Amino acid sequence: MCSSYPNLDKDRPIAYLTLCDSQSKMLDGAPSQSQNKSSIEDQLNELDADKSKSLFKPNQENKPLIPNNFISDFALKFYGMNVLKFEELNSFDDRNYHITVDSVIKNAYIKDFNKTGYVLKVLNLEDSKIPGLIEAQHAVLKHLRMKKFPGQEFVQNVEGKMWSLQGVTKDSKEVDGPYIFYMLKYMEGDIAISKPYVPATLFNIGKFVGRLQVALEDFDDAFLTERNFRWNLAECPRILDFVFAMKSKEDAQIVNVIIKEFIEEVKPVLCQLRKVLIHGDLNESNILLKEGQSSVPQETRHCDVIGIIDFLDMHNSYTITDLAILIAHMSTECKCMDPLDSGGHIIAGYLTERKLTASEIDILRILICCRISHVVVVSEYTLTMDPGNKYILSFIERYKPLLWKYWNTSKAELHERWKTILKEYGMKHLYMVKNDNESI
Repeated sequence: MCSSYPNLDKDRPIAYLTLCDSQSKMLDGAPSQSQNKSSIEDQLNELDADKSKSLFKPNQENKPLIPNNFISDFALKFYGMNVLKFEELNSFDDRNYHITVDSVIKNAYIKDFNKTGYVLKVLNLEDSKIPGLIEAQHAVLKHLRMKKFPGQEFVQNVEGKMWSLQGVTKDSKEVDGPYIFYMLKYMEGDIAISKPYVPATLFNIGKFVGRLQVALEDFDDAFLTERNFRWNLAECPRILDFVFAMKSKEDAQIVNVIIKEFIEEVKPVLCQLRKVLIHGDLNESNILLKEGQSSVPQETRHCDVIGIIDFLDMHNSYTITDLAILIAHMSTECKCMDPLDSGGHIIAGYLTERKLTASEIDILRILICCRISHVVVVSEYTLTMDPGNKYILSFIERYKPLLWKYWNTSKAELHERWKTILKEYGMKHLYMVKNDNESI
């Protein structure tokens, strides 16, 4: 057994909810409740309690407040662009705008007009304090293009800079911010959630993500390597600080049990696993697709992957966590098959590019549950500050049933499902190495 966390602040509050026997039976798939509460609390107390690593500050409005008329004025002043129209894109805590502009651009640093438009991005209040994040994203996109991997390109402003820190003004007065603003070329494609999740599409997504991980193997960035990231799946026990925001006691209980299993089963083996810079947010809105097979009905057409966007969540972590994040998100809106089967098709594609170890497969189910828990808990917490946010509410409505579905399915049953699917692709195993010590 090896330790992944140092001994840290013992005053960290614990949000542990005990389960009576009847509730334990309800949580099918949960680990034994024989271990006493104090033992689990001791393990939780080992987690880093550094305030700088908190998910959010309580009651903080993190998402930028941007008046609509500000967008056109900003694009003209800082990019020399006359905006013809713009549309806000969905985002959890940033602001993203797809803008279409006049072909005449008064900016000496823009050589080629992008016919599909541009994306003006505004970082949230906390991330706007970290300019290294933008520099790192620019570096990784440049690295991927050198690898012939499709990716967005930064657009320089009229001063030749990749980003700027600006306050938001209204009636000539600064009313909010400052925020980091930057622009990327718009990358054409359909986001994954807009297309049916047929097996061939899921296979192609898994294969593409495997290729992405291979392309990132030799990428290094000092800022990202040292980054303390609030969505790091390897530090998911931090979400217990926000379980209080969950309306359902049963939902809060299942999250606690999942985190307990993470501490017992995942934490001891983390130091045995591969750790590199990962994308960190392979969700259904960050994967761009293009339809194929135009001659067949749309509901059965498969899609090819043409790109992955939004590298703002990159951080140093374990490669298996990226795969867990991908499977968790691609299990939602999975209407062509049982959501539990989506992982089998994704893994099949992934294994054509990357190997998995037995240890990685062994913890994959609980990592998927942890990611879904993370989404649900943070969404419910965010709603306490923005109750009318329909986008955040949609996360809760889609992910909460999925959380229970995965948790009530045992690891053995899930693996059997996946193995059956892999046989359809001519694969015999969930992992493609004989043991964990073999060279990857």
